[in-house]
Amino acid sequence: MAKSNLEQIAKDYIEAWSTTNALERQRLIEKVYSTSAEFYANEPGDDAVQHYGLEKIYKNITQVNERLVVGNGLITESKGFSENHNTLRVTWQMKTPNKEVVMKGMNFLVLNQSGKIEKDFIFIN
Repeated sequence: MAKSNLEQIAKDYIEAWSTTNALERQRLIEKVYSTSAEFYANEPGDDAVQHYGLEKIYKNITQVNERLVVGNGLITESKGFSENHNTLRVTWQMKTPNKEVVMKGMNFLVLNQSGKIEKDFIFIN
């Protein structure tokens, strides 16, 4: 896949988690995730989470967005991406409005032949 396409996937992916506009979030999720996508999280202090399908992934992203972006004013910033065959690693950090970094992490994304996310694994530092 062309680097420009991967760059757009990474950009749209971060924006899907960041936007407070519900319609835009839905559009971006449908753009980057396959309909059969799977999401996995095992964050420190939380129970392991698994979500299957666009509807459940949308609900999860919306809950995270409401808690961290809307509720706490955090801003997600991409720190880059790298690819290896059909996988994409996206690194990011969340900052307060005064630029203090409060969370860092990365997502390991498995892409299908169409370049959409089939599996999404989140790792929080």
